[in-house]
Amino acid sequence: MKSLSILVILLLTVFTACVETEIVPEVLEPTLVLNPKSVSLTVQQTAVIQATFTDETGTDRSNELQWRSANPSVASISNGGIVNALAPGQSWIVVSTPGSLRDSTLVTVVSNPNQVAKVEITAPQNTLTTGSTLQFSAQIRNAAGQNLSGKTITWVSSNPTILSINATGLATANAAGTAQITANAEGISSLPIAIAVTSSTGGAKRSGTFRGNSSYNVSGTAILQQTGNTLKLLFEDNFRSSNGPQLGVFLAKNAPGVLTASNSVNLGALKSTSGRQEYTVPEGVKLSDYDFAVVYCIPFNVAFGFTKLE
Repeated sequence: MKSLSILVILLLTVFTACVETEIVPEVLEPTLVLNPKSVSLTVQQTAVIQATFTDETGTDRSNELQWRSANPSVASISNGGIVNALAPGQSWIVVSTPGSLRDSTLVTVVSNPNQVAKVEITAPQNTLTTGSTLQFSAQIRNAAGQNLSGKTITWVSSNPTILSINATGLATANAAGTAQITANAEGISSLPIAIAVTSSTGGAKRSGTFRGNSSYNVSGTAILQQTGNTLKLLFEDNFRSSNGPQLGVFLAKNAPGVLTASNSVNLGALKSTSGRQEYTVPEGVKLSDYDFAVVYCIPFNVAFGFTKLE
């Protein structure tokens, strides 16, 4: 009977340790979501751009968003996100929050529905080391979304000293830094793709410093490191974490909220509550896909600690 009582006390202690943060208000990252990222219209057509803004308390404040058109003679925009196509050309529709967040949609207006109305470029990765190359490809479409063939494509780099690109879309990494690649066809530009170039002697990386969530103690440095095609999450020697049942290490889009398969990726069980350790990130996950590293109590859906990766 005495052994049973001790077991009950231990279980209650573990349960209380993991669920106590459920009554603590979460501190979230303000989030601005804009959809779609590009719109193709013919003159006099309209479209709706959807935008949602939630602040650090999770409150929806989308009604406070401010809209503007970078080229109002081509496309106008109302505060409700309604775009009016006025004349052929392109314009960025910019939406801003009461704080510092900002996002934009590229609007293309054509006079003839069979003209080039959208240029979409793709690349197999978004990081390169100096001396390496990357092949870009492009799809050209009209306002109805139909593919157009036989169009001449002009490739442009925002900084050729960092990343140059030739007439066939083959980019060469020349120096460490970041450059954006765009493609143009018949005066219509694509959305840009940003490519990070790092020195061949070291990989691209993002890092942050852990902080505990509520009463849990998690500290130390986390580094998300890209070396070639391998992506790893590293904890430095200064890493420390409170202990708990079934602690896992995750990459997440937000923290410290509940983690799911749609907003995070599980890197496995926490190897140690202290010291240097590393976790291999699954193939297909890119350096820029997730903004947070999280030490997470899986049975009770509670973050013990997290860091934003910069």
